[in-house]
Amino acid sequence: MVFMVIASASKNMIAFELFEFESSQTNWYDIFQQVKRESVILDKTYLDTQVYYNFSEAVVIPVSAFTTEAADAYLAAIHGDNTNNVIRYDNVNVADGMVTVYRIRKTLNDILNSHLMMVTPRHLYSKVLETVLNHSSEARQSFAPYINLQFYSKEMIVLLMQHGKLQLIQSYAFQTADDVLYHLLNIANQFQLSVNDTRVNLSGLIDPKSHHLEYITKIYNHISYSDQPTSTLFQNGKTGFPSYYFTPFVNLSL
Repeated sequence: MVFMVIASASKNMIAFELFEFESSQTNWYDIFQQVKRESVILDKTYLDTQVYYNFSEAVVIPVSAFTTEAADAYLAAIHGDNTNNVIRYDNVNVADGMVTVYRIRKTLNDILNSHLMMVTPRHLYSKVLETVLNHSSEARQSFAPYINLQFYSKEMIVLLMQHGKLQLIQSYAFQTADDVLYHLLNIANQFQLSVNDTRVNLSGLIDPKSHHLEYITKIYNHISYSDQPTSTLFQNGKTGFPSYYFTPFVNLSL
């Protein structure tokens, strides 16, 4: 769980907090109360709050195929029925026109709306799609396969472009480096990717000395890392982390 404060005038990040909790913990009220006790950011009041959800129960569909009924049906077909969730829809600001449909636990939705002011919810997929499709010329203009990998705690988001078209955006949970290897090899096999031609852009919570990164570099020959975050909060401080480590979070503020 990440909290960031963005100055409204300069759009610069002025505060950042990252919390981790056990993934088996599902009581969002207890999680939020514990984090609130530790957070300095949540001690203050803000007039506008942007919330990004990173839940796997999501599906991206073309805007031409979007209706509320169809979106709900897609979500139920892929992830099953669940009556304890709130369903949301994001318009993805890209040329091709897409809608992200996703679920939020009702308890979490109620907690955030009762504790934060002017909440605007979005799914992380929507922001990843806008960042890659609108700002990465390599992803849009190259006919070679392009993979955007964003690592979080025990989870990675994989976006795959091929022939300039979106092929996949999906979250994959992992416990070990072998899990990461399995998922990437499975994607390469499923989409018949040439590992010699595929270009991979990587960012997020991954140790440069870890087996995770070692395996990725063994599979793919062309690997790049997201740019250094533009926020002075990270540029002026000695974080001790690689420049790409916090990029997925900083990108949310841009």
